[in-house]
Amino acid sequence: MTERRNFYRVLYAQPDAPLSVIKTNHRVLMQKLQRYADQDLADEQACLLNTALTVLQDPLKRAVYDHRLRKRYPLSKLSLGRFASGRIKNFHGMTGNTPSTNRRNYYRILQVQTDASMALIISSYSVLLKYPLQNSELLDDAFAVLANPVIRIRYDALLAGITKTESKQLIPSNYHDKNIPEHKHSNITPLYAQPDTTKTLQHCIFCYTPFANQPSLYQSDQCLECSSPLPSDQHDTQIQQHRFHRRINVAGSIVFYLFWPDSPYQGILQDISPKGARFLTETQLDLKDIIKIDAPGFKAVAEIVHTHPAEGKGLSIGARFLTIKFTQDRGNFIVANA
Repeated sequence: MTERRNFYRVLYAQPDAPLSVIKTNHRVLMQKLQRYADQDLADEQACLLNTALTVLQDPLKRAVYDHRLRKRYPLSKLSLGRFASGRIKNFHGMTGNTPSTNRRNYYRILQVQTDASMALIISSYSVLLKYPLQNSELLDDAFAVLANPVIRIRYDALLAGITKTESKQLIPSNYHDKNIPEHKHSNITPLYAQPDTTKTLQHCIFCYTPFANQPSLYQSDQCLECSSPLPSDQHDTQIQQHRFHRRINVAGSIVFYLFWPDSPYQGILQDISPKGARFLTETQLDLKDIIKIDAPGFKAVAEIVHTHPAEGKGLSIGARFLTIKFTQDRGNFIVANA
């Protein structure tokens, strides 16, 4: 299995997080795996977490990994996590700071990713408090916002550019310290609803980010990590076929990804059917490669099933859809498994 994920995202750590935060996150995430109902998935995730830790705890390996990662993406984008996926329009504060008079990114202060769980936020806060020369007041400010689910929702909207609420307005006038989880250095007990870990988790076909089909704060029909369409429990192939029954010739530019995060590669769409598509590209692709496709009319995760030289230069690629989401000029989109 080819690993396409960013190791910092795997461990929910900022790309310049200290090793103590990275190790703490690894420990918290490994403990969480013990409650998984699907043991095979738990073993798979444990292997991924251990691989990420092996690289990031070795200074030389981490330096090489960071160099390759930052050649493709600036630190400001890597630090924004799910808010840098390209799905949010009219983005403010692309430098990684909040768009207001208070330009602090509290996730950066606590050295966690923007979709980190409450347990990770609390553990990171506790670790950073022990560091010498830390600004404890700044850590307290960040923790006060991110440890309260209601305030965090409002802050996330601010960080994503959905609202322009001033930072001082994030905390309601009737807010009291009792709403914040206790954050003593020992016996930390987060006061929030624990997720239902008895449900079997699935994972994104492209980047392997786990997800569960249950209501949650960040529930989406797309992967929160790479924005790929997620597998659906409902088989809507017949609905797809009402859109078109045969392969049709179309022309248009597409972009596709081999890894995540990665720079996009260019292609020219030739035709499309409910089951797959053909496109031209100058990028070398191999049979059974899994790619993420972004096109004007659809998003998909696809497997390469054939490739041959095109007229002139480049390759003609045949891809079979594994998941796909069509968009419409009017009405809603359709999500289905291929």
